[in-house]
Amino acid sequence: METLINIILIIPIAIITILIVAYFVKPELLTLPYSKFISLFVKNPPFVDKEKYFPESKILEDNWTTIRNELIEVLKKPDNIPKFHEVDSIQIFNSAKDDIPWKTYGIKAFNTWIEPNASMVPKTTNLIKKMPSVTLAMFSILDPGKKIPPHIGFFKGVFRYHLGLIIPDEGECYIINKKQRYDWKEGEGVLFDDTYIHEVWNKTENRRVVLFLDVYRDESLPRWIRPLNRKMIKLLAESKRIKKAAKKAEVSLDVETIHG
Repeated sequence: METLINIILIIPIAIITILIVAYFVKPELLTLPYSKFISLFVKNPPFVDKEKYFPESKILEDNWTTIRNELIEVLKKPDNIPKFHEVDSIQIFNSAKDDIPWKTYGIKAFNTWIEPNASMVPKTTNLIKKMPSVTLAMFSILDPGKKIPPHIGFFKGVFRYHLGLIIPDEGECYIINKKQRYDWKEGEGVLFDDTYIHEVWNKTENRRVVLFLDVYRDESLPRWIRPLNRKMIKLLAESKRIKKAAKKAEVSLDVETIHG
């Protein structure tokens, strides 16, 4: 009986110790237990109302051709753009599952602007700078035939937004989130919860590119959770892993060629 009591006492102490270490050393380790915790109080479908939870999306959709034009210039040097797992090693099972690239052109990473990249797409950057709810921004680039296997996001403190920029005309190109399918369309945006199991297919012979944003949750959270959510985002923004990933995301492109 004494041994059982000791075990019961040790478990919460061990959990608290791990959380404290994670808080000061690797805050990103807190995202999964945090997400599981707020899932007890937050329920939403896999795809959510973008007009309600991300009304600024209309600005992006009204200017989608401007964004795409800057993207097209960036894509003139595709070999310089890193694969996702080269930027963030945690994505290795999703990005490096096969030899077909999933590339990412980062613009903003948890409130850190990736200045060399952002300067190549100034109009896109200026639009995003008017949206303080956006914590992460990039172009997500899937080469022909790419499949991203089923996986989950670890952080329920944000919604994910995709704006179709280059979508193949022929063949299937879609995301399945919690068994619900969405087919991308050029100039159309979609907002979803990536903490559900989701997978992506580009069953075409052409490249697919979306503007990929993480958008801070607010209205969908109980009021007492919102300050905690902001604190978590601040922790992630200051983490070494995020800053390291932002540095790795920097792309070497010829500014004069792009804007000349």
